[in-house]
This record gives sequence, structure tokens and C-alpha cells, in this order.
Amino acid sequence: MSFEEIKEKTPSLSTELEIERRTKGDIKMNGGNDYKLFKSDKSIKKKTIKKEYYAYADGDSLYINCIKYKIQPWYAPVLSDGNFFVIRGGISMIPDIQKKQLDNQAQLGYMFGAIGGAISGAKLAMLRFIYVIDKETNQITTVSSGYLSELLSDTPELLKQYEAEEEKGNQEIFIKYLKRLNEQN
Repeated sequence: MSFEEIKEKTPSLSTELEIERRTKGDIKMNGGNDYKLFKSDKSIKKKTIKKEYYAYADGDSLYINCIKYKIQPWYAPVLSDGNFFVIRGGISMIPDIQKKQLDNQAQLGYMFGAIGGAISGAKLAMLRFIYVIDKETNQITTVSSGYLSELLSDTPELLKQYEAEEEKGNQEIFIKYLKRLNEQN
């Protein structure tokens, strides 16, 4: 129910929820992240799970409620855990951050056609970004090539390896180096 509980791995609430990967159609129609959680007997309201829970752990994976970070409703699994959590989530709901994310997508050549920068809502809903959540400050940051280089600056060998990568803006490359950073700490 709080970020402190996630960090300390001491949940104040114990319940078993169902985890469902959302369909592309559902995401295109309604926006949001890739996983929704629910209680099949409806003893916990969908609205409560969607808006009030901070995260959910099923014993194998930790799912972060992205609405808490203004990156669309529903949940994203933690891809790496160390000094920070790494998640892949939808586009930010904060206009300034959203603009930077879309500008970065355009620079990397990921825009959808030559519609003068306009993206349909369905395509926008399907965009995914890599984020890190700093466990000390609870601040979330969209990962870009520049930001990853900054994170890697304290580990010269990893930075050198990253700089040698051909596709520095590839999300899988981001995840690879973020995992390595988390493993070192």
C-alpha cells in the first residue's frame, strides 16, 4: 500500500489477486499498462486495486501500479531490482515528459508515418518506455541513451561497453545495462 512497504518487502496487506496480461485490443481502446489485477470473487473492488494499491507481489514477480507514477493505469512487472526498480510502462501522463518521450521516439525513427508528428490514440497507447524508480527518492525517470550514459558514468567499464553498442536507444539494450548496474550494487 506504500513505497516503503515495497522497499522493505513488508506488505501491510496480504491477499491473493489474479494477474491478467491485457490484450492489445484492450490497451488500444482504453490505454494503460500491460497487466491488470483483480479479485475473482470481487471482494476487493477493481477501482481499489487500480488506484489505491502501490504494488503487488505474487511470490515470483513484483508488479508496480503505474498510476502512482502518472504513467497510465494498471501494472507493470519489475524487470530488475537493486538500487532502483526497472519497469517497462506506457507513456507518461505528464505533458512535458510525454513531449520528451515522443520527441525521443521521433529521433530514434520510431514514429508512425509522416502525419506531421500526430499519432493516433491507439498507437500512442501501445508505446512502451523503460523507466527507473530510484529506491532512495521514489523518483521515476524515463530512460534515454543520455540518461543511461549518466547512470553508467560511475562504472567506466560498463559505460565503455554501452558506448560500443550499435543500437544504444534499443530498450533491450537499456534493460541489459540497467540489470548489470543493479547487480553491481
